[in-house]
Amino acid sequence: MKMKNMKKRTIWAFLTIIVMGLVSCQNQGNKENKENTDIAGKTWTDGLYFFTSTKCDNGYNCEGGSVHEGGIMFALIPTEEGFVAAKGNNGLEKNDSNYVEGYSFSGEEGDKFLQKVLNDKAMLIQYDKSGKAVGVYVETNDIMQTMYSDLQRFAFSGEYTKEDGTKVVFSADKPEVTGLSVDATTYAIQSIFEIPSGLFTLGKEAYSVERTDEGLKLQPVTQSKEDTDLWEDTGKALVLKRVAGSDDQTGTVSTDVLTSTQIGFFTKGERQKMLESLKAKGEKASEIETINLQMLESFDADEEDEE
Repeated sequence: MKMKNMKKRTIWAFLTIIVMGLVSCQNQGNKENKENTDIAGKTWTDGLYFFTSTKCDNGYNCEGGSVHEGGIMFALIPTEEGFVAAKGNNGLEKNDSNYVEGYSFSGEEGDKFLQKVLNDKAMLIQYDKSGKAVGVYVETNDIMQTMYSDLQRFAFSGEYTKEDGTKVVFSADKPEVTGLSVDATTYAIQSIFEIPSGLFTLGKEAYSVERTDEGLKLQPVTQSKEDTDLWEDTGKALVLKRVAGSDDQTGTVSTDVLTSTQIGFFTKGERQKMLESLKAKGEKASEIETINLQMLESFDADEEDEE
């Protein structure tokens, strides 16, 4: 029982998650390396899905899902290097009719998880059996705030111009935009099926956001009266062109380890340029750059599988 291809996503695309039972470790017999930092009680996220690790006899229960519903069930068993992914269960006796056992997460049983602190961020890096990074999960104390911050920085931020030359600036670290409305500068990110989306309201206006190679496309929308999770297009899209030389966040590929959700905000063209720049580093690539290179390759491979 497992769930694959949870790496490829944009935060505003609604993904259905199968609801499954909570998790508990099963007996594995591996001894915990005392050099491993205790991860009990910590919550980890890739920006959309999350899991909380709880100590048990032979490792850590890992349970979670999205803020909309559950779906993650597996265990992390300590090894000499870090942790290895294994099947979990919901803590009931095996003869109980409600007993559930399995592995439901992106990847495979036996994947290695290494705990790292890179650029002052605590994270778990997931490696497949070939040794390639396929998952990045950062520690978080507030899932919703993590999702808001990712949207603000990777989906919206930057300096742009309207077709009439008016400058529009989205802040990277707070929900503020100037030059888009005469009535308001603080926008509110809207949730769809309880998940923060690429849709925001600004005063009396509302827009859905699409990142393009050239900038942003803002589609005016209005909320459906029948279903608050549905928004309908209401007019011509507003095209914003990125100001030449302004920060488009692609440079973070050399400074920050990117989660799959953050990678998903970039366009295919931007991801290709990021890949080319990292491959050009060759053996001089840093640990952060190597992880990002492998994550980008994994993301693109998943995208091809879904086409």
